[in-house]
Amino acid sequence: MKRLYKLRTNKSGALEGLPLYLIILVVVAGIGTAVLAGWMMSSRTSDLGSIELNESSISTRRENPIIVTAYDQNGSPLEDVTVSFIGCGMEEVEMTGSDGTAEFDVEDNLTVPPGQPYGTIEVQARYTGSTTLTETAHITVTS
Repeated sequence: MKRLYKLRTNKSGALEGLPLYLIILVVVAGIGTAVLAGWMMSSRTSDLGSIELNESSISTRRENPIIVTAYDQNGSPLEDVTVSFIGCGMEEVEMTGSDGTAEFDVEDNLTVPPGQPYGTIEVQARYTGSTTLTETAHITVTS
């Protein structure tokens, strides 16, 4: 025969056993909240951490592309970053692929301003994660 447990009152009228049930409920609710918060934080979008260029100084007689790699705040390659090249006759925009890279072919597009020994290309990477972030780098161009 099953025995049912009933809450009993002590001599002062307080319920016996209630604080233990309450403590168990609070502990279970706290663990559940921590698990849920951890799951929500793990699904958070990444943010732009840094960009890396395969070259920081180039010549106008360039045959190979310039590759820009975007990384998130954990150092992993970041996809869908908008990368723009502006300067020395260039105005191009590319998106990074799944490997975090964008490639710019600058073979015939570069010009150094007349009377100047060098020019500069500004490289901007822009990404919208939890906030919109922009990283900037410069490439020196010589004739």
